[in-house]
Amino acid sequence: MTGATPAKPLSKAPNLNTSEMKILVDGLNRPPFMCHLSMVEFDDKAPLELLELVNRIFTHLDKTHQAVDMQKETQDKTEERICGFLKVLGYPSDFNPSYCRDIVHGEKRTLQHILFWLVSRLQDLVRKAYTAKFLVPLQIPDEFMVDDDMRDTLQIYKDLQAEFQAQHQNTESLRGESMKPAELKKEIT
Repeated sequence: MTGATPAKPLSKAPNLNTSEMKILVDGLNRPPFMCHLSMVEFDDKAPLELLELVNRIFTHLDKTHQAVDMQKETQDKTEERICGFLKVLGYPSDFNPSYCRDIVHGEKRTLQHILFWLVSRLQDLVRKAYTAKFLVPLQIPDEFMVDDDMRDTLQIYKDLQAEFQAQHQNTESLRGESMKPAELKKEIT
């Protein structure tokens, strides 16, 4: 996805076409999800079941979502958690109140589009979810920023984030350049 033009933020999710629906269902039927769904079964999912599928993918990306009981979580918490994580992942939405309400209420078209977006970018999102934990900016109230120690500590934090980002990019480029074990074995023999 590098170098791609960023998608225009959505105010309303588009309907999935048949080929997108097939890609989505195929993705849900493969590891690590193994849902064993037909396209008809997927299309018949109830709103809470669609939210649980979103949460299942979120759990694959970040284990903190594993402890969530979707039936007991309040709608406000669900909105905050799901919309917040989608923002971190870079989901192309303006997250207007109506859109977030559609997510929480399990609006089929909205959740199907989110699921398609997640499944079709899963490998990139795994990496993004990992790095996001370390790169999320701290929200510190202005009244604390008058303290010199606080400003210095925040600057150290930002410097460490930049160092992490550079190291991570370097590691990723090295992984891309290195040969796979099977290729090395072939070359040796």
